[in-house]
Amino acid sequence: MEVKTKKEPLYKKWWAWIVLFLITALIVNWTNDHVDYIQTEDNEVDVLPVLAPATDDSYPEEEPSTDQPLTFTIGSDLPAGEYLALAQDDSPGYLLSTRSRDLIVSEIIWQKHFENHTIVTIHDNEFITTNNVTLLLIDDAVVPNFIDGILQAGTYRVGIDVPPGIYTLFPKDEQVGYFRTSTSSHPIHAHVIHQQNFTEPITIALNEGDYFTMMRAEIRK
Repeated sequence: MEVKTKKEPLYKKWWAWIVLFLITALIVNWTNDHVDYIQTEDNEVDVLPVLAPATDDSYPEEEPSTDQPLTFTIGSDLPAGEYLALAQDDSPGYLLSTRSRDLIVSEIIWQKHFENHTIVTIHDNEFITTNNVTLLLIDDAVVPNFIDGILQAGTYRVGIDVPPGIYTLFPKDEQVGYFRTSTSSHPIHAHVIHQQNFTEPITIALNEGDYFTMMRAEIRK
């Protein structure tokens, strides 16, 4: 009489667990090499490479021009204050302020894309990540002005960088222009006096002490 043996379940075989372990290790290793964003409950935030902060006690006079993102701790790597941020290579600049070095949505204080240049006030204990930007303390910088009769898009202090007066704004290359006047250079706490999109030339008044920002537009003398 032939005796039939009962086959042992696969999960009880020792070699099956070794195979499963190796497959899992390969999957985890591949995932770690290919993750390029942080997933939150409702959002995805691009992860920017973070470089080590300055190790000496002195503040760098100027952040070097770079196409790699850099993160600075305000108060240790750079002093708090008002900065001129210059975009490099005719490409838009980007600034991100966070409460920590963790680049997740819940840690973001403010972020800004800009043409040519902008002026921002940065406080102690903020973490500032820059991309395609050179940062200069405003007192040590010269804000770009009229070149060949053209004032390009950017942020200006009225009465310092441009004189008060009546100006005509022209949208560039058939784009929708935008301008804003505000009371300070802080991206959050500044009170907006007036802002507007426009597709045709418009005339506005710039008053002493205002901060004036325009995008996709220019002023012609």
